[in-house]
Amino acid sequence: MKTEIAIARAFIDQCIEIHNTRRLDSSTASMTKYWVSELQNSVANRCVQLHGGWGYMQEYPICRAYTDARPQTIYGGSNEIMKDLIARKIIAD
Repeated sequence: MKTEIAIARAFIDQCIEIHNTRRLDSSTASMTKYWVSELQNSVANRCVQLHGGWGYMQEYPICRAYTDARPQTIYGGSNEIMKDLIARKIIAD
């Protein structure tokens, strides 16, 4: 999980640099949102599994992280829409 998170952070950092030069296109932004929100859900789910039944108790940070991660695939446009935007760029090229 740590490796996946490090890769996602590197991708986000690269996108931030591109955005600062005003060259970030919608396809790359969509890829970032899609990849990172899916990864957030995957990591949160695996962490809940590591904690067992305790992972479902609201008193623990992992449960709150899990419940916070679930809607991220919907905020700012669902991940299905992000996939569509990415595909449009592939078709256009």
